[in-house]
Amino acid sequence: MKKEFIISAVGLNVPGIVAMVSKEIYNCGCNFEDSRMTLLGHHFALMILVSASSEEMGGELEAACKRLDGDKDLKVALFPVDVPGDKRYPTEPNYEIRVKGKDRMGIVYRATQLLASLNINIVDLETRIESRARNGEPVFLMRSSVVVPREVDGEELRKDLKLLAEDLQEMISLTRLPEV
Repeated sequence: MKKEFIISAVGLNVPGIVAMVSKEIYNCGCNFEDSRMTLLGHHFALMILVSASSEEMGGELEAACKRLDGDKDLKVALFPVDVPGDKRYPTEPNYEIRVKGKDRMGIVYRATQLLASLNINIVDLETRIESRARNGEPVFLMRSSVVVPREVDGEELRKDLKLLAEDLQEMISLTRLPEV
């Protein structure tokens, strides 16, 4: 019976983290299903959805993650997850939302709260701060891929985002993605 796990790991950015973690996954006979790996400040972070075809492999994966935890200042966590029988929410994004403006607290919260209130599913979200501003002030950037349900009126969504942009004094754009 197929079992799925999510491995989460964070450590100082040094060469070899991905090789070290993927070697353990391979040695356990498990398979990469999906992953996200990125540099966050001076730390490297990864999240990997892994499948195991037996309970024994799952046990080996758990032991491997315990061995990895603390190696090279790496913090590793393993989460067993249920294999969904059906997908509750669509996962193919149909819009992209971008935010750009002066860095200030609450931007992510306010934007994501608006999306949640409209039952809009976020499937990918990234933020960063750039210090390339002309006036020397940091610029906040956010990009998110979302699934906007058919029942959400596009014009109302644009109006809500425009009001939020005015309130936050940020630029917010909504772009429909091409259908795949």
